[in-house]
Amino acid sequence: MKKSQGAQANLTGNRLERFIEFTLLECGYKKAPNKRNFVAGLEEAQKPGYATQVTIGETIYNTRLVCDFLLYHPQKWTTGLVIEAKWQQVSGTVDEKFPYFVMNIWKSEYQTILVLDGGGYRQGAETWVRMMRKHNLLHVFNMAEFQAWVNNGNL
Repeated sequence: MKKSQGAQANLTGNRLERFIEFTLLECGYKKAPNKRNFVAGLEEAQKPGYATQVTIGETIYNTRLVCDFLLYHPQKWTTGLVIEAKWQQVSGTVDEKFPYFVMNIWKSEYQTILVLDGGGYRQGAETWVRMMRKHNLLHVFNMAEFQAWVNNGNL
C-alpha cells in the first residue's frame, strides 16, 4: 500500500529529526525527563541536555510556539539553543512556511539553527531562508553542513 504524500513527508521529516537526536546523543547530550523545566535541572547538574517539542514562547499570531529541539549546554548554550528540522523531498508547501518560521524565530528569545534538507524546495526558497540569518537565526544548514559544524565541536 502506497503512503500518501503527507504521510511520506512526515516519515522523512521524522528521519531528519532522528538524525539530529542521534547526533545530540553522540555529542553527550541527555534527553530531559521533564521538558517543561529541564533547563533549570540541567543547570544544577551542569550537564548538556535537550528536550523535544518544547513551547518556547508565542508565534507572531500569539499562539504557542513549539520547537523541535531545545538544547542546554553549561559552556556553549547557557540560555538555550533551538534546532528546527525541515525536510522537503518533493514539491510541497514547507517552503511557503519559511517566512512564518523566520518571523517567529526573530520574535523568540532563543538562538536558533535550521537544518533544512531534501532538495524539494521551490527555486530560490532555500537561498531566501539562508539570507535571513540575522538576529537570533544563527545558521541554516543542510544535513552535511550540520554534521560538519558538529564535527568541528560547535554543538
